[in-house]
Amino acid sequence: MSNRRVVNNPVVLGLIVGLIFGSVNLAVTWLDPLEDDSPGALLRFYGPMFCLWALASFRAARRRGRLLSGVMTGTIVAFATFCVFDALVLLRVNLFLNDLTRRADWQNLMTRFNASGSDSLRLFVNIDYIKGAPLKIGVASAIGAVMGVIGGSLGRLRNGRTVAA
Repeated sequence: MSNRRVVNNPVVLGLIVGLIFGSVNLAVTWLDPLEDDSPGALLRFYGPMFCLWALASFRAARRRGRLLSGVMTGTIVAFATFCVFDALVLLRVNLFLNDLTRRADWQNLMTRFNASGSDSLRLFVNIDYIKGAPLKIGVASAIGAVMGVIGGSLGRLRNGRTVAA
């Protein structure tokens, strides 16, 4: 598959973006498992991801001259990204479970585990993460649609056509 086809295929692009960001998340956790998810850290991590979704939307809308192409591209890229990213987050949780339990942002989860009466922290955490995955993927897809509107609007303007959305 040529590079051009990969970049123009929103599913493949999303899978690649998810693999890259999931791998970076694993590496950062390996280097500093107790690093808190401060607003600044989250913005530095997710900001480039969202910009890639907007860029893909820009390209699609510019190429086709339709805003809807940009919105659909942003949504699909985001969906595929978060399917892979969430799978790698689950891997991260299982690889670094003992370290992650000491993080400040995990204390609520640990309280819920202690109150649950469950015998296995690993099973409890995996079930919790799997149950939360559809919502996370849905929110990411909605953000992808917003990035699609932004990138698609700019791409459509750049295209110069006045074709209806």
